[in-house]
Amino acid sequence: MDELLAQFVVEAAELTQQAADDLLALDRDPENRERLESAFRAIHTLKGSVGLFDLAPLQAVLHAAEDVLAVVLRDVSELDTALIDPILLAVEWVDRCVGNLRQRGELPASAGAEAANLLQALASDRAGAAATPTDLTPEALPQWAAALFEAWPSPQPGRIVALRYSPDPECFFNGDDPVALMASVPDIVFARIATREPWPPALQFDPFRSNLVFEALSLADPSGIEAIFRLLPDQVAIVTRLDGAKATEQVATEAAGEQSRTLRVDVARIDRIVSTAGELLAAKSVMSSLVSQALSLEGGAGLARNLVALQRDLDRLTGQLQRAASDVRMLPLIHALRRLPRVVREISALTRKPLDIQLSNCEIEVDKVILDGIYEPLLHIIRNAVDHGIETEQERLAGGKPAKGRIIVRARRAGYRVELEIADDGRGIDLERIRAAAVDRGIISAEAAQTLSEPQVLELLFAPGFSTARAVTALSGRGVGMDAVREAVRRLGGQATIASETGRGTTVTLSLPTTFAVSRVMTVDVAGEKYGVPMEAILETVRIKSCAIVPVRAGEAFVLRDRTIPVLRLGDIVGRPARARSEELLIVLESGAAVAGLVVDAIGERFETLLRPPTGLLRSVPGISGTAILGDGRIVMVLDVEGLVA
Repeated sequence: MDELLAQFVVEAAELTQQAADDLLALDRDPENRERLESAFRAIHTLKGSVGLFDLAPLQAVLHAAEDVLAVVLRDVSELDTALIDPILLAVEWVDRCVGNLRQRGELPASAGAEAANLLQALASDRAGAAATPTDLTPEALPQWAAALFEAWPSPQPGRIVALRYSPDPECFFNGDDPVALMASVPDIVFARIATREPWPPALQFDPFRSNLVFEALSLADPSGIEAIFRLLPDQVAIVTRLDGAKATEQVATEAAGEQSRTLRVDVARIDRIVSTAGELLAAKSVMSSLVSQALSLEGGAGLARNLVALQRDLDRLTGQLQRAASDVRMLPLIHALRRLPRVVREISALTRKPLDIQLSNCEIEVDKVILDGIYEPLLHIIRNAVDHGIETEQERLAGGKPAKGRIIVRARRAGYRVELEIADDGRGIDLERIRAAAVDRGIISAEAAQTLSEPQVLELLFAPGFSTARAVTALSGRGVGMDAVREAVRRLGGQATIASETGRGTTVTLSLPTTFAVSRVMTVDVAGEKYGVPMEAILETVRIKSCAIVPVRAGEAFVLRDRTIPVLRLGDIVGRPARARSEELLIVLESGAAVAGLVVDAIGERFETLLRPPTGLLRSVPGISGTAILGDGRIVMVLDVEGLVA
């Protein structure tokens, strides 16, 4: 893909999301002027960027959407919520087209026909009426434009354009020449230059920062002026006045004066840095063995001391590099969750169930891999909540509930993990219906179904192919159930659980690691072999008498503080049964609501490492989540605690 087009694709995705966020906010609060201006800026900037490429369908649709918003801005009125739907449809269509550009480098073949339909919707009776140009009174003009019109000494009838250009302070480093740009504006009849802020003292003056604001009046066509500044739409404002008295078109907004402090970097480059940091974490452990070797040499004490000092510095610098590399990949959860209100709005229209969604505490940062992988599971959970849980408007009113169904997505930290709760206020889960569906599908026998506790019944929802839908709908009933959610979350190193209360609603909780870059692992020994156990899954370690472990049905268990805990023997799992002994060492592991004790021979070192996913034959081995490299170069397999305990 062309480098300029690739840059456009990244920026366009951000702008369409911003516009959608603003439009959804306006749907709830039509009088929010700040959101209206933000939506206009996003669509206007996007339209200017589209103009650089041969994307005529996108250009036409964005121009029409911009016109509708521009009129509302000119009228200084609130946005009619009936206009939001066609504009939002246009923005979402542009977003899909941008996705097609990202994947194939071109617009879909149907883009022309789809654009024509959207243009018709934007030019419908209500949207068209709103888009009819209306005059602004002089009092409604921006202050800077009104001052310019008053300052021109020779007003004359006809069209005149007021221009205000505020270059970015770092414009010279961006390759911009403000003076040359202003000189290229045709038919200037009046111009003046001001400062953005007072000049600093001479000794603090920076000749490489722009502190100027350019203002001018021109008799040229406003579209021609806009084309000159098409690459800087956020730094220019243009207002057109007819007959020397009334303004009829405002096509841009005030510039943002703050310096941009972000840098877009290809994710693959960041991944290479993170991988290198992980390799260093493993390599630094070699220093410990070198210290031992030095001490074993005759007169090696001095060398050992030097190696220890070097190891301390290496530990400190490697730690800083690892944290910095991990931080680069961390992004707020809101980047993934902010798309959900748009989806909920679409589902609401599809099911005719009024819905409201609330996002809470979504500023928590997680690794980009987590962020990219969590959206689809969340979407599936919300669809299930609406289709199976939330009642119709009539049912809710009859039950004394608000007419609108409510979905809350909240995040919270839990140690080294983040927990995402997706809660609805629907009818809850009918346990008997779950039992019956499981029996009908042959997942469990009728006798066994009646002996299950409530948590065990809810676990049936995660069984492959399980569904209670009686018919296929636009949202569910296709045999892809909550097992797909759990599998997707498991691939991210997370766990999924369900809780429900009849008549009050259902809550699905996803527990996820905050980072994929580096894992904290503890080694354990069994029959002379080493294995790794993720530290976040370890509750505690205990030593008990062997006689305290008793047979329970087909397995074993022991009692810890009045709680019965099932026992797993790592030696049996890996095919190295241990000899009988009087005392056992157990690691108490936790995975979601499940807890188990793992019998091992010994506990080894704790270390941070880059966890590599299993490849080749290891991919088919159950109970293995990845591999790690020890300081001496040996490779250990890291256990998949969820696979063992669940």
